[in-house]
Amino acid sequence: MSVLILVNVFFIFSFQKEGLNNSSQAGASLNSTQAYIFPIAESTYLPVLNTAIERPQLSAKSAIVYDTRSSRSLYSKNPAERLPIASLTKLLSAVVVFENLNLDDIVVVPKEALRVDDEKQTLYLDERIRVIDLLKMMLIESSNDAAYALRYHARTLGFDLGVLMNSKAVELGMYGSIFHDPAGLNDDALSSSEDLVRLVKYSLKFDQLWSILGEKTASVYSIDGKIEHAVNSTNQLLGVIPDVVGGKTGYTEKALGCMILVVDVPGKNDRLISIVLGSTERFTDTEKLINWTKKAYSWE
Repeated sequence: MSVLILVNVFFIFSFQKEGLNNSSQAGASLNSTQAYIFPIAESTYLPVLNTAIERPQLSAKSAIVYDTRSSRSLYSKNPAERLPIASLTKLLSAVVVFENLNLDDIVVVPKEALRVDDEKQTLYLDERIRVIDLLKMMLIESSNDAAYALRYHARTLGFDLGVLMNSKAVELGMYGSIFHDPAGLNDDALSSSEDLVRLVKYSLKFDQLWSILGEKTASVYSIDGKIEHAVNSTNQLLGVIPDVVGGKTGYTEKALGCMILVVDVPGKNDRLISIVLGSTERFTDTEKLINWTKKAYSWE
């Protein structure tokens, strides 16, 4: 009987000691710097990163690749840095137009919408053209005149496009962003890669918008058919990177090269959103990001 009592006492003591050790280890873990962001069950958290694949070196000041299905960033570089974004602004302008204007409305082009950047004139005084065709010019060839013509038309209907743009940005949680004009000519306007992801995710609900952003060329006409606008995309990656849904470019001397690109992940009901800001090689940087992501991550 005494032997049995001693065994039980030893067992209880050992159990209590082990519990104390575990509690101590847990406390130390809670007090230490957290080393991991993702869950422990990494293999079930798709896509899965192969850390042996070296991250790309970019010229961009800020960049991000976002996976829409898992709702997480697969790559980021200074994602919260507020920078001028040039003509990437036009994506927000387009969203506001889709939500507030009739795409079949006819716009009479005013003097105030001609050669607004003091460089290139893409419309004609008193030309009559539909809203949808101005959107094509604004998004495909990045026409600044078209963006200002849309702002003018909105004013005739009692809308302030700038107010609507900033209100939509707040609604989408783009709290680090502010916009001053519909074309992105004013470099005092700022946004960030992570804010632009929110905008792109929301904009993907407009299939027609992204159909336009996937076009390499288009022809649009004035209402009387006398004026033809041959529209060529500024996006040099269309037809170069496989499975591109569409994209938008931007450039000013202060903003440098900016780029949004959306790419399908074939067979996975998934898309990648790539954004680079402040780049001296926006197309090269974007191509590096997409190629690295497809190589470094597995969706299986």
